[in-house]
Amino acid sequence: MAALVVAGCAATPSGGPSMGLGGGSVANRWEQRVVTISMAERIADACHGEGIYLAPSRWGGAAHRATEEMAAEGVDRDALEAAFAAQDFGALSIEIDRTLARKGVEPGRPQSLCRVGAEEIAAGSDLGLTLKKG
Repeated sequence: MAALVVAGCAATPSGGPSMGLGGGSVANRWEQRVVTISMAERIADACHGEGIYLAPSRWGGAAHRATEEMAAEGVDRDALEAAFAAQDFGALSIEIDRTLARKGVEPGRPQSLCRVGAEEIAAGSDLGLTLKKG
């Protein structure tokens, strides 16, 4: 599996995350975005009662959303589809769990997801920009 850089992408001038025009291979950037969206989905699923939701997107599903966001930013669609085809989603799920644990999420404690989500939103990180507080 390609190495992940989960720190997040830089924000675009419009304030949204930059999905694919930064450094690294297309596959690594795509994987990073899938990890971010997947973490946001887990947080939103656990924390809707706390008013934390996924930020609106016209695309559903982490892989599809990452692909379409990056294609809209000008990343080659064939390269994005190759990244999808080559992905080991089982290993990616393990990496998502590890990344959430590094951020302080404790298994079986959904409130820890909510705390991380609120912190990421406040920090304006890529993960935080993929969530919204409502």
